[in-house]
This record gives sequence, structure tokens and C-alpha cells, in this order.
Amino acid sequence: MPSALSVRSGSSTEPFLPDKLYTEILLALQDRKDAFVAAREVTNTVVKELLKIPEQPLFTPKQISTAAAKVLGRFDKRARLRFVAEHPSLQN
Repeated sequence: MPSALSVRSGSSTEPFLPDKLYTEILLALQDRKDAFVAAREVTNTVVKELLKIPEQPLFTPKQISTAAAKVLGRFDKRARLRFVAEHPSLQN
């Protein structure tokens, strides 16, 4: 993955850390027997989705969370609900 990806945090930026995203997705998938492998695959898919965003390589936390929720929804609906519950910006 390109190392030039960044996350806009207020008025500053920080590096995009796929391992942080992986950890959050792993927590959402924790009830699955294949949680570690599934979390890695979902994380890779989320990163691919993020790279399609025109503004990349600079993302907002909401863009990352939205992409993760979308991919999780296609993969495991219960995990998506768990993920959304942990991310207030996704709750309507």
C-alpha cells in the first residue's frame, strides 16, 4: 500500500494506518471463527474502496468509517452493526 495516504484530523494530517483499521474491523468480526483472515480481507477491500475516492490520498475519518461499514455490510451484516455502533458519525 502506498505510504503517502493520510487522514485529515481537524486542521492537521496524520498517516493512514491500515493496522488501526484492521484492529477495528477485527473487533467487529470477533464472533467469526475466521475473524483474523476475514478482517485482513475486509481491510484490504476497504483500502481498495478508499483509493477510488477522488480526494485520495487524503481521507477524513468519516470517509474511512463509511467505506468500512459499506464493505462490512456486504460481508457480514452483524459485524456491520457492531462497527456502526462504535462509530457515532455513522449513526443517523
